Amino acid sequence: MEKAGLGEFNAEVVESCLVQPCLPSPRGTLYLSNLDNQPAARMAFNTLLVYKASENVLPDPAKTIREALSKVLVYYYPVAGRLRKKEDGKLQVECTGEGVLFVEAMVDKSLSVLGDLDQLKPSFKQLLFRFPSNTAIEDVHPMVIQVNHFACGGFVVALNFHHCIFDGRGVGQFLNGLGEMVRGHVKLSIEPIWDRELLKPRNMLVHELEFIEEKKQSTSHLEIPPIYKESVQMSLTLDFETIKYVKDGIMPESIDICTTFEIFAALVWRARTKALEIPHTQSVSISFVVDVSRSFNPPLPNGYYGNSIVGAFAEAIVHDVINKPLSYLVNIIKKTKMSLTNRYLRSIIDTEQFPANVHSNQANIILSDWRWLGFNEVDFGSGTPVNICPMFWNENGFNLSNVFLFLHSPKRTNDGFKVITWMPPQEFNLFEIEIEAITNKYAMNS
Repeated sequence: MEKAGLGEFNAEVVESCLVQPCLPSPRGTLYLSNLDNQPAARMAFNTLLVYKASENVLPDPAKTIREALSKVLVYYYPVAGRLRKKEDGKLQVECTGEGVLFVEAMVDKSLSVLGDLDQLKPSFKQLLFRFPSNTAIEDVHPMVIQVNHFACGGFVVALNFHHCIFDGRGVGQFLNGLGEMVRGHVKLSIEPIWDRELLKPRNMLVHELEFIEEKKQSTSHLEIPPIYKESVQMSLTLDFETIKYVKDGIMPESIDICTTFEIFAALVWRARTKALEIPHTQSVSISFVVDVSRSFNPPLPNGYYGNSIVGAFAEAIVHDVINKPLSYLVNIIKKTKMSLTNRYLRSIIDTEQFPANVHSNQANIILSDWRWLGFNEVDFGSGTPVNICPMFWNENGFNLSNVFLFLHSPKRTNDGFKVITWMPPQEFNLFEIEIEAITNKYAMNS
């Protein structure tokens, strides 16, 4: 059912320009690490940050943000360059100083037309300029920012960034630095560090790939259910009480202290598996993105904004996913995270043997926790965003198959979080029923 206020609108572009660093910046070619070049990072991502009208709203958000962007690019000058492909196919950055593409647009409706961004409409594509899919990598800007003014006085900052230059936390660091410049800071509170050479392969390769090979073998023989093309963006919100009931119920079952992510990754894994009605003898896997910046020895420095993420894979038999205590799944997820040691990480960087892509199998799922990337803290002078949402579209519409994202609740409370995913509506309904059944069980036992 369509939510109240959610509908179509028109966005008219009033200006498009390249924003360059306001001071001369270094020229030359910069190395991108093997983590920057891993398959999962060789793509662009889109994000919307929504700001409601307030007494402190900027008189001209686009102009102010554009001027601040030229200042922050002095620190992040590689972002004003261009990607280049080497002979071996890997990407590097050529520091040209050409600039970031900046677009300003006017929307003829109020922010209420967006709803909670739970269901995206075709007109939402107008909020962000995007290069055609067949554009050569050399012609794509590593970053595009579009500021959309709404009739109510609120605005939406839409960001397109190439993942090989930033990981999610790195983008959050960049945006918060941009916000500081908007608010009149003379310098950034966190100085950005490029230094991708910190993750260069070692001369002597250390092969420690049993974990990866096991996952490749186990995922390659899975029975593949039909791939749905009618998937749409759906979401559900887990409130504080629900989270507390489940955590309180899990803690006595588990040997170790569990994080909220580990518990609700297990919850999503079980509910999704039950909703798909997969044969109980089949294996299913869960992949989740882990920030490993502190797992290296020595840890990556504060301010490093390159990719320091790795996909971790856990696997179990469907019968166990559905029937064993939820703490069983939590412990599998925890052990998988703990396996990402410095020695293991260095070995996959050395050999470029990154874990297999599970997108191709509808039974497997991928989770990413966006709550700690810093997007919800970005302040352009009128307060933090009231909502944050990814915006990914392909030939089948707004679709990121098999993926679940954890985000802060749009209600701006610290009490819960929102889960965004892409499913056919009928499948999502079953998933939501399973989530409710599992959480209700813990609530009744509290």
